[in-house]
Amino acid sequence: MSTNLSVVKGMYEAFQRGDIPAILEVIAEDVEWRLVGPASMPFPRECRDRNEVAGFFRALAESDDIALFEAREYIDAGDNIVILGFVKGTIRSTGKAVESEWIHVMTLKNGVLTRFVEFFDTASRGGH
Repeated sequence: MSTNLSVVKGMYEAFQRGDIPAILEVIAEDVEWRLVGPASMPFPRECRDRNEVAGFFRALAESDDIALFEAREYIDAGDNIVILGFVKGTIRSTGKAVESEWIHVMTLKNGVLTRFVEFFDTASRGGH
C-alpha cells in the first residue's frame, strides 16, 4: 500500500471516530477543498486553508446527522487517490432522510493532502 493511500485510509478512520484534528494534521495549510454542488448547500463548498476546512467539518456536523459513512473502494493512482463510497443520514433542520453514493478525488504531495473534490447527489437533499 502506498504512503498516500495509507494517509487517506487514516483520514477516513479518523472521520469514523469523530477525530477531526487528526484529519486536519494531514491537510496542507494551503489546500484546494471543493464540493461540487449548488451555493445553497448548508456547509462551505470551497475551502482554501486548514481553518476553513475545520469550519466545513463544524458546519457539516451542525447540518447533518450521519448514520452511515462508508468508503467502499480506493483507487490508488500515486499522488491521486479516488474513493468511492456511500453516505446515509438525516438533515437536522428538516428531519429528511438522505442517502447518496459519493466520489472523493484527493491529491497528496509527500503524504499531505493538497486537493480534495467531492461529488455526491446534492438533489437528494431536497433543493440543495
